[in-house]
Amino acid sequence: MKLMVVDDEPIILNGIIRMIEKAHTPFIEIIGAADGIDAMHKLATFQPDLILTDIHMPEMDGLTLIKEIQSLNLCSRFVILTGYDDFAYARQALRYQVIDYLLKPINKEELINVLDRIGSSIQDEQKQISEYDLLLLKEHILFDTQFDDLPFKPEQLQSLFPHPYTTIIVIQTINHIPLLTTESLSGMGTAHIFQKLYTFQSRFLQQIIIITNSVHVPTNEDLQLACGELFGTERKQGSGICIGVSIRKNDNERIRDLYIEAMAAMLFNRYFSSSTITIYKPESEYIHQNFDKLVQYIERSIDEQLSIEQIEKDVQSILPHFPGNTVSTNKLRKQILICISVYLQSVGLTPEAIWGEHAASMLFSSNNTSHADIHISEIIAQLIQYIRTSNHHQPNIHTIDKIVAFVEQNYKMDLSLDAVADHVQMHPNYISMLFRKEMGLTFLHYLHTFRLTKAKQIMQDNPELPINTIAEQVGYENPRHFFKVFKKFENITPGQFRLENPSF
Repeated sequence: MKLMVVDDEPIILNGIIRMIEKAHTPFIEIIGAADGIDAMHKLATFQPDLILTDIHMPEMDGLTLIKEIQSLNLCSRFVILTGYDDFAYARQALRYQVIDYLLKPINKEELINVLDRIGSSIQDEQKQISEYDLLLLKEHILFDTQFDDLPFKPEQLQSLFPHPYTTIIVIQTINHIPLLTTESLSGMGTAHIFQKLYTFQSRFLQQIIIITNSVHVPTNEDLQLACGELFGTERKQGSGICIGVSIRKNDNERIRDLYIEAMAAMLFNRYFSSSTITIYKPESEYIHQNFDKLVQYIERSIDEQLSIEQIEKDVQSILPHFPGNTVSTNKLRKQILICISVYLQSVGLTPEAIWGEHAASMLFSSNNTSHADIHISEIIAQLIQYIRTSNHHQPNIHTIDKIVAFVEQNYKMDLSLDAVADHVQMHPNYISMLFRKEMGLTFLHYLHTFRLTKAKQIMQDNPELPINTIAEQVGYENPRHFFKVFKKFENITPGQFRLENPSF
């Protein structure tokens, strides 16, 4: 953790810093500033978790410094140090939500106790923030919520993925084997392989997604070892678990592509491989682009009610984007069938649901040639026809109304796309697609907009109500999440909004 100490008396400033360094508090990086002006200059390149500042300083006193720092969102935690036991200063400091108020000469034990208490609080908060960011990352990876609709940017994922290489492992159970729980993964003994490891579970997709971050590229042996520790020998040997892996050097803006690649490898593992694990191969590097083209065409053909004959004709224009020379090429067929399977996974369907278990295994197996003469265009046409005639696509307006009503009644709760999908019994990706199509924004964007509207109204109606309380009232358990979302969508902080929109 980072700490800044501000005091205009050099002897006191250096003495406080040495006192803290010798005490081995959670604050590892410590810098000093000679006064408020010096502190503002240093804050341009140093972002502390806590600031200890004297009140009485020339040019810019401590309270003015705190107010300026808060307005620029450079730090949110402050402890005041002063030689004056003045209640008026303490009362004013409380208005700025200062954590504590210590008198000079500094009592070492009191100061260290304060720093330990604040450090522990920061660690708890950082853990909450990481958990929240992981939930948002899940929305992005699994349900294609764009970064523009999330209260963080791809580069802010650096704290989750600080090492050069990110690996996504997708595990899916089939043949009626129960889905593994995230608790069953907690015993992974992979500290020697992966420096960071996160797990998601998708009930809709029947998947466990493991995201790891490491200094080195994991080898095949590393991955086999990791999955062996996950499942145990007796489960690994069964045919009911499919595993796909994709690895690349960190590129957080394309982390969803990494997931698509891992899912494609998992599906290849399921249909075309007898090995335990399939690792995504570089020669398939454009599969996520082909997948996007296929999805765009399927959604357009459904919206425009294209005839089956027209679909079969149109699909021929998609095929040149895939590797291979002709429709009958085995490699080409596998590539397209994998993209079809990825699409089905993303909307909560399976090949078995459309073609039946026996026919699907024939279509998606490299060991059977009796269905090889069925053209890919026919397969895609059958897929589209099934989606059209199933209740997978409900009337749009009725569905949107149902979701909006659910949000209005439950916006104070910890809502996620998964929770809403469970309420309306609809796949999360379909909900996202509906909102983009009917309302011009994603579900998450709508949820944040609704909550912020409520928050702004509360701020105007209750000018003395603390921002933290308002955040909780509109569904943000952690005030810092509320702050990030407010700044993202309103372009100002909650405090600035309150100052610019006083209650009359």
